Amino acid sequence: MSSTKGGDRDEAEHVIALLVLAAWADGKVEGSEAFAIQRIVSANPLLAHVRPISAIAEETRVRLREKGMDAALEAACAALRDRTYRELAFQCCAKVMAADRIFPAEEENVLKKLQRMLGLESAEAERLLVLATR
Repeated sequence: MSSTKGGDRDEAEHVIALLVLAAWADGKVEGSEAFAIQRIVSANPLLAHVRPISAIAEETRVRLREKGMDAALEAACAALRDRTYRELAFQCCAKVMAADRIFPAEEENVLKKLQRMLGLESAEAERLLVLATR
């Protein structure tokens, strides 16, 4: 069982991988989305003490090219055992997707897949989406 007090580096890096995948959901990463990832990671103590975001992002892009979006999402979600990190991932992915103020169908579909893969009920997902707008 992972500890959320000091943060779990492995789970934190999988959250960051999901943020990168969220940014790629519509097939391209906007500067505002990349900036949102940087801002989220630097502001959240649970995501501290990870390798450079650029290294995690590059590994994630390689996985995305090799395996496709669904498999990459599934692998990163499956690695998140701690509920705190699962909720954080969903909420922060929504923030990244909203960073460019455009929410195409591809992003909505990825968010729905994330909800399912992270085992979140509809009410939980709605609560986290409200928190993501703050």
